[in-house]
This record gives sequence, structure tokens and C-alpha cells, in this order.
Amino acid sequence: MGQYIQMKLPSDQDATGRSFGTEELALLQEVLNSGVLIGTSGTQVKKLEQEIAERFGVTNCCVVASGTSACHTAYAALNLEPGSEVICSPITDMGSISPLLYQQVIPVFADVDPVTLNMTAESVQDRITTSTKAIVVTHLFGNPCDIQGVIKIANKHHLPVVEDCAQSFLATVDGKLTGTFGAVAAFSLQQGKHITCGEGGFIVTNDAEKGRQMHLFRDKGWGFGDAAPDHYFLGLNYRMTE
Repeated sequence: MGQYIQMKLPSDQDATGRSFGTEELALLQEVLNSGVLIGTSGTQVKKLEQEIAERFGVTNCCVVASGTSACHTAYAALNLEPGSEVICSPITDMGSISPLLYQQVIPVFADVDPVTLNMTAESVQDRITTSTKAIVVTHLFGNPCDIQGVIKIANKHHLPVVEDCAQSFLATVDGKLTGTFGAVAAFSLQQGKHITCGEGGFIVTNDAEKGRQMHLFRDKGWGFGDAAPDHYFLGLNYRMTE
């Protein structure tokens, strides 16, 4: 019989598994000394967005206050009609599901592989109806789902795919990062994730229109930086602080 090795997993109740130190303190002091804490006026949020976009090879990154707000912002960027059906995984965090309800669309749960617990492409195909307007995939426990199979089905039916990558930061499929397959992808920066801001999240896309919608939605629909800004539509305050 094999020998089991007991290991202590990191906890979000203490400092295990994290390495906050002098570098973070220096950056924090820099922000406090600047006197600017709001991300739309400071430098740190913009720098984070730029570095993430470069790391993922995308044109648009939008940093927000949480993983849940990242999912919500991603869904809002699709501009789905109320009553639309969105196929999603039954095994995920509520933060991936509740924003669909906020957008007044209907979650339709696909089935999962009994080993990986990720939703299967075959099950996605079985759930598609004339009311289906999008697909949300969750890459669970750091293990990517069959994203290539889902994308193939989505393209066949002309459906946008949102990748929930809260648990798959820097995971790859055939050398390609999760979050770069679909139309838009949401990530979490909560304390228990691979990389953290304590709380936070971000969304990436290569679609300029969706990128614009994301930045507007996270700031109450306000066209920050526009020549004559206004509140263009109903949005929320999902800004991350500096």
C-alpha cells in the first residue's frame, strides 16, 4: 500500500502560503504618499491593467473590486437581453451565478465530467436552445475544462463564451492561457486565489467594444476621460482602490 504524506494547505486565516513583505509595504507607502487612492486618477491600477494585458497578450484589461464583480462586468459587456438563457456550470462559486441573475438572464446548468467536475462540451451542446445567447465556462480547481470543445460548439451556434478563470490563473491548454479562448474572461484576486490584492478581480478581452463597456460598467456608466462624459447607462461602482 502506498504511503500518504500529510501536508498543511495555505489558510486565508493567517499568513501561510503568502509572501507579503517589504516590496508590498514600499508600494503601499508610495500610494499613501501620493494622496490618490482612487484607481481612475492614480497610477497603480493602470499599471496593473497594462501588465496583465501584456502577460495575457490581450488588448483590454479592466481591474475591478472582486471576482464576483469581474463576472458581473464580463456579463454586462455581452449586453444580453433580459430573459436570455446562458449555459453555465453547476459546480462553481455563487459569484459566477448571481451576476447572471442581476442581469436578468436565466442560468441553464450543463452537466459535468465525474472525474474533473468541469462541465463537458457534450452537455453544453445538449442544453442549447433558440433562447441560448451565451456560454459561461468555469475552469475548476486549476484544471481547465474542455475549452476547445466548448469553443467549437459555441462558434457553430454563434455564441459568445465567457471564461470564469477565478481558479485557473496562468493555467494553459496546449500552451495557450485560459482566459484567452473566449470572448471575455473574468479572474479573481481574492486572498485564497493564486495571486491576490486581498480582494479584487480583473477582466480581459481582445474586443474593443466589450473593453469599452467593461470600463464604463465598473464606474457607474461614467465616461471617464471622454471629452464630454456622462452616465451613459446603468452601471455600478466596481472600482479597485490604488
